[in-house]
Amino acid sequence: MLVLGIGNAMKGDDGLGPLVVTRLIARGEAARAQDNEGNYRPRVVALDCGTTPENYTSVIRRLQPRLLLIVDAAEMGLEPGECRVIPRDRVGSLGLSTHSMPLSLFMSYVDDLVERIVLLGVQPHSMALGVEMSPEVAAAAEDLIDCLVRSGIDGIPVLA
Repeated sequence: MLVLGIGNAMKGDDGLGPLVVTRLIARGEAARAQDNEGNYRPRVVALDCGTTPENYTSVIRRLQPRLLLIVDAAEMGLEPGECRVIPRDRVGSLGLSTHSMPLSLFMSYVDDLVERIVLLGVQPHSMALGVEMSPEVAAAAEDLIDCLVRSGIDGIPVLA
């Protein structure tokens, strides 16, 4: 599995994706892609893509993961901190964090490089520049990591 954390840590809850990646690596649950040499293939590789996931397509091409898991803050009309798997057909209609390329276009571009792409969204409270991450979203990041480690994405509800 390749986890891409997307977002801007200077914009409050938009920093969710990078936080999840940082915590996965710090807890020893994932390796950075640059640690992957030779035959060493960690079970989980995690990358902080900031707001430009398209800059990491060469890593996706090299690793060719079965599952590409994209983690991002997403305006879904839920309570802050609620997490959902976002169906592919809903990606273009939601308010996702600031990116230089729409996630729907990025997902289409890398579709042939992976077996499965899943977008995990967490409802933000605030994505204003210079604000701290909300306690609800920070707690959701920890819960999300625990869920991924225990049972993968199967324990996360799908956005209706």
